[in-house]
Amino acid sequence: MPNKQPRILITGPIFDKPSGPSGSPGKLYTKLREEGFVVYKKSKYKNKILRFVDTLIGVLSFHKYDIILVQCFGLFAFYLEDIISRFGKIWNKPVVFTIRGGAFHEFYEQHPTWCHRVLSRVTQINTPSYFLQKFLQEKGHVVEYIPNFIQLENFTYKRQIENPYSFLWVRAFHDIYHPELVIESFNEVYKKYPQAILTMIGPDQGLRAKCISLIEELNLTKSIHLLGQIPNKKLANYFHTHAVYTNTTRYESFGVALIEAGSCGIPCVSTSAGEIPWIWEDKKNILLAERNTSAFSNAMLFLVDNKEAANEIGWQASQHVKKYNWENTKKYWLETIKVCVG
Repeated sequence: MPNKQPRILITGPIFDKPSGPSGSPGKLYTKLREEGFVVYKKSKYKNKILRFVDTLIGVLSFHKYDIILVQCFGLFAFYLEDIISRFGKIWNKPVVFTIRGGAFHEFYEQHPTWCHRVLSRVTQINTPSYFLQKFLQEKGHVVEYIPNFIQLENFTYKRQIENPYSFLWVRAFHDIYHPELVIESFNEVYKKYPQAILTMIGPDQGLRAKCISLIEELNLTKSIHLLGQIPNKKLANYFHTHAVYTNTTRYESFGVALIEAGSCGIPCVSTSAGEIPWIWEDKKNILLAERNTSAFSNAMLFLVDNKEAANEIGWQASQHVKKYNWENTKKYWLETIKVCVG
C-alpha cells in the first residue's frame, strides 16, 4: 500500500440510521474508514431520483477520490452504474464493481449486451456470491469472490426459547422475499399446534397490506405478529427467543440475515435460492425446503418435532458462520484496493 492511502468513493444505497450506515455497503464504508482510509459514500437518499443525482455529483467530484467501489444491484440502478463506469474510464479512475443483487443473473440474461459491455469496462469485478461468480465467469468475466461479513459480537450464541413453537421471519415485505409463503406455511403448522406463533420483522416494501389481508383471511391475527423494522443490534433478542428461523426468499446473493440468525444458534428453514446451497449444507447447519407451502411447512414441523436435531443444526450453524467476520474479509478488500490503485 502506498504511503498515502488511496481515497475511496463507495456508491450504492447506503442509508444513514442511528446505528450507522446501513446494509453491507454501509458496513464496508464504516470498516474502511476504521482502517484509516478517507472514504466518501453516495448516497444516503432512499428516493431513487435524489440518489441518482446525489451519486452523480459525488462521481463528478473526481479530484476527491482515487478509486470507486460500486455496489452493483442491477435493475434501475444499472443505468447509474453504467454512467459511473464511463466516467471512471474517462478520468482514468479504477472502478470496482461488487455484484450484490440476488437477481442479477436474470437481469444479465435479459440484457446480455448491455451488461457485458459495462462489466468489461471496469477494473475489477467481485461478488459475495459463489453462485453469481460462476454465472459471470461462464459469461467470460474474471470475477473475484469476496464474502460479506457481519458484526459477530452483536449476534452471540444464546438459546432462551420462550415458546417451543415460535417461528421468526426477518426480511422486507417485498415480492423478492415472498412473505406470503411463511404465512401460508405457518397456517399448516398452526393446524397441528394452535399454540404456535409467528413473528414477522421488516420494513414494508409493498406487500405488508397484502400480508395483513392474508393473515385475517386465515384467522391468524392472534398468532402472527408484524413488528415492522427493528434496529439491527436488537435482532439478536428475537433470534435468541424464537425456536425456528424461516427464510422464504426467491433470490439470494449472500444472505446476511441467515448468517446473523445462524450466529445466534437458531435453526433455520430456508428456500434454496441463489447462494444459499453454495455456502450452507442441508440437514447439517440448515434445513432446505422447496418454495411451496407443503414442503416448507413440513420442514418447519420437522424442527419443532425433532428438538435434538434442531439444536444440532443451530449449533452447527453458529460454528459455520464464525468465518464471516471483518478480520477475515478485510484482506480481500485491502488487496483489491492495492492492486487496482497501484
